[in-house]
Amino acid sequence: MQDFASAAMVRLLVRAMAAHGLVPPPPPPVADGLAASHVPLAYKRSVVEAVLHQGGLGTLLQLAQRVDLLAGDPVHRALLGASSPPELMARWQRLERYVHSRHQVSITASIPGELALRHHARPGVPEEPHPTESLAVLGVLVGASQALDVRGLRVEIGAPEAAGHRVNLRMEAPVATPAELHAQLAPLAAQKLLGHWTLHWEHHDSNAPTTPTQQPQPATHLCDALPWPPLAHQLARHVLQDPAALHTVDALAQHTGLARRSLQRALTESGLSCRHIVTEARARVAAQWLLESPHGLAEIGFACGFADQPHFTREFARHVGLTPARYRQAFAGECMAEPQKLSI
Repeated sequence: MQDFASAAMVRLLVRAMAAHGLVPPPPPPVADGLAASHVPLAYKRSVVEAVLHQGGLGTLLQLAQRVDLLAGDPVHRALLGASSPPELMARWQRLERYVHSRHQVSITASIPGELALRHHARPGVPEEPHPTESLAVLGVLVGASQALDVRGLRVEIGAPEAAGHRVNLRMEAPVATPAELHAQLAPLAAQKLLGHWTLHWEHHDSNAPTTPTQQPQPATHLCDALPWPPLAHQLARHVLQDPAALHTVDALAQHTGLARRSLQRALTESGLSCRHIVTEARARVAAQWLLESPHGLAEIGFACGFADQPHFTREFARHVGLTPARYRQAFAGECMAEPQKLSI
């Protein structure tokens, strides 16, 4: 069986290579190229090797931070809906589960303003991630944190117990050059310590959400035509602002300022429920992505807040009448039915 990797990560690296004057490998020989949700693991590794050959470890870390080059992708929208590094990590971990990643990032310690993380193989996976794969994941997490306007961000790389074998990187300007970064990271790569990280940032005791400047404007109007009462429309617009968030009943009640039971009772009187409103909103966002983008079903399902692929397929079909694949096939039109070429 062939192993696969997340196409979103590979798209980011390929686009960043082109933007920085490097030459990426030819697109993988699969039907949808990099527009699918997954690409062969061998292709991902060929991209990483191309970056290393042309620029080194420092260039790999810096290119992986260019999350702005994923703007328009559902994964970009979902990750940058976070308001803090801990929430970003929760979304990243859900993405790993959704796409059945062979490797995962685990939180080994957490205090306000600090997260200790480890990138490692999932249970049952015999092969640990290559140090350069860990470095690429770290770059994406750092780049996403920067896009969230996190202040004072710095990263320690290396196992906590490896005294004298840790690199402390300040991620705000002025930053080290790629050559300087390579010199610092190469010894850790040789010792396979690039999968241990501690993120530090300025913590603020504030519940006020932040709005990332790179976040696309959400389509909050998608449920407006439904014959729902104002309370239901208020909830739908809230869900559509960030469908990837965990919209629990308690969270929705807090948003409306109502007690949990009062909210449920008010919706029941109109024949509605929190679950129905949330799923209807997510299904409509997913339908828009299916019709207007070439992105894979797994990425769209994740970005729209569904728990996994079977959940996406089941709930979308229940609300729309067709599975996501059949819906795209039936309504996307000839331009979307044709194989998509890589756009960088």
